[in-house]
Amino acid sequence: MNKKIITLFAAALMGVGLANAQLNKNTCKFLGNITTRGQIQPNVSGLKYEAMWDQLTCENESKWGEIVNCKVSSAQEGIQKWKWSSSDSHYKWCKQNNVLFKFHCLVWTSQFPSVLSNCSPSELKQQIGYWMDAVAIKYPDLAIIDVVNEAIPGHAEGGGGGDFKKLLSQALGNSGTPSDYKWITEAFKMARERFPNAVLIYNDYNTLTHQKSEFISLVSTLVKQGAPIDAYGHQTHDLDDYYQGHGNSMSGFENNLKDIHDQITRNGGRELQCYITEYDINQANDNTQLDIMKGSFPAMWEADYVSGITIWGYINGATWRSNTGLVSGQGQDRASMKWLREYMASDKAKAATAKFCGKEAGGPAGPSASVEVSKSTIVLGKSVDFSVTLKNSDSGIKSVTYYAGDTKIGEGESFTWTPEEAGNYSIKVIVITNSNDEVKGSSSVKVVEPNKPYGGSAAVIPGKIEAENYDEGASGMAYFDQSDGNKCDDYTNHYRKDDVDLKEISGGVAVGSFEGDEWLSYTVDVKKDGDYDVTLHLGEGNDSGSLSVEFDESNVSFDVSVKKLGSWGTFDDVKVSKKVSLKKGVQNMVIKNTGSWIDVDWIQFDLDGYVSSVEDVNAPVAIGPNPASTEVKVYGVDPISVEIISTEGVVVKKSTGSVISVADLQSGNYIIRIITENGVIVKKLVVEK
Repeated sequence: MNKKIITLFAAALMGVGLANAQLNKNTCKFLGNITTRGQIQPNVSGLKYEAMWDQLTCENESKWGEIVNCKVSSAQEGIQKWKWSSSDSHYKWCKQNNVLFKFHCLVWTSQFPSVLSNCSPSELKQQIGYWMDAVAIKYPDLAIIDVVNEAIPGHAEGGGGGDFKKLLSQALGNSGTPSDYKWITEAFKMARERFPNAVLIYNDYNTLTHQKSEFISLVSTLVKQGAPIDAYGHQTHDLDDYYQGHGNSMSGFENNLKDIHDQITRNGGRELQCYITEYDINQANDNTQLDIMKGSFPAMWEADYVSGITIWGYINGATWRSNTGLVSGQGQDRASMKWLREYMASDKAKAATAKFCGKEAGGPAGPSASVEVSKSTIVLGKSVDFSVTLKNSDSGIKSVTYYAGDTKIGEGESFTWTPEEAGNYSIKVIVITNSNDEVKGSSSVKVVEPNKPYGGSAAVIPGKIEAENYDEGASGMAYFDQSDGNKCDDYTNHYRKDDVDLKEISGGVAVGSFEGDEWLSYTVDVKKDGDYDVTLHLGEGNDSGSLSVEFDESNVSFDVSVKKLGSWGTFDDVKVSKKVSLKKGVQNMVIKNTGSWIDVDWIQFDLDGYVSSVEDVNAPVAIGPNPASTEVKVYGVDPISVEIISTEGVVVKKSTGSVISVADLQSGNYIIRIITENGVIVKKLVVEK
């Protein structure tokens, strides 16, 4: 999809400003840079990014492996759980300051999320789809995207990268040969579906020297395979090698650059845009760096097939290579920066033309269908509402059809759907305009089974509720946890098979690594209206923490502030200062972390003058003897069953009585799980012979 020169008005619509204070006075090409140590402003000698550069690439903050930290079952879950904060803030800053934001990058084996390394090919393709969907939802107007990074054979294959290429080839290309590049073509097709107007780039290094022919072959192959690729990107980290290989000169560089472009055009059959994506010169000697810049930068800037240049860092010592900076750590211009300021103010730099205007990347937005969904996760038996609006089109809507997979589920600009089975549904929407154009949209819905009280019965109030006995159910319904897996402090949770982190404590387990915005849901049975005293058993190793507790049917919530209680692993009682008024009946209670990290053992509700029946007790249960050598007995409750679980998660003993033999067990640590009518109690058991 070629991006021809278009009006500056369209560029303004895309949020790409032409800031007069910046180095670049060219109305078409951009001159950009990257974040410095994760920040936009370099915090050096008063330098301001927006006063120098008109485009931004995140050095690391928007990379695949930097954001994706767990598997998800929908794009919406990824938006909730993945690490977006730095990328979000940089994107927002660019919008506010009229700086073009380039997304780097969607797929790269050197930034392959470790949590996806054990995926099957089909699962990996699904996860990549969720990742691209989430990026499209978060940043719907991206103009330029590095889709795939560094896939030339031999590149990005360290640290398992070679195995990741094979897995990507199987997942996206249905091939066991990564060098046939079918997986890259599929990645571009997936990106185009989600970003119909963005410039899509393949990006690589050593493209000017050592792997010039391999680069030409790869890019040309993608074009011939039908990849919707718009541009190729030179990282130019090999400028130093070119200089040394040509007798410490840049002789012939302009012709070399043009030769690469011409060969790609000739071999592929169509002309692509060229972006200089990571321009840097790694030279400690100012004069040598200046010689290389003078011999390369004008050739790139003045080439009409180059749409823009991104310099890879400008503060010396702040990037992955030691001497690439144009400005010293104290804010003094090196010789190359002084020259660059002069060159960019020259008539040649101002008047340089481009067939494809980098500042107007993305072009005027074409027609698109915006799909709104009332809820991304619903309980089986409930309904979800869809609505569709047509954007960037003067034509109205003739028809809208909705599909779950390939199955038609409904029609109309507004539509209500009641799924009949639980599962993850990818929703495709086909809009036909009054001018008979077809416009596609998409969304996704997760349908889950209803929550169930842990152990089968609601926890009783008055009484003590163990934090680890939250409801059984799906993420986003029974709990919200931001980390993948349920391991905490080297303790692996064997009796909950979800992502909530539990930690071993004296006498049992507690919810650990409970971080800000995470929450847990409990089905509770309040036996009597009244004003309750509330106590929580908590661990807080930071200076302060906070929780909120909310009841739906009682229409009440309260906050709990927690000061440091000691080192992590230390627990203490924290009493709520005011009584809490609760209504009788079965209802939902949610505990949410509204601060930083905190550990939660239990929450207890007491009511003056109320005497619990045996059925009401949430099991003040004990086991003994502990350590045990022949048998162990459960005290305080008549269990439905008792299980002893090894540290490998295997149930090694089971009994329906209150006494269970351990005579045939080896010495060691075990977990004893006690199932009662009112829930499940977990204790630590030591067997000693």
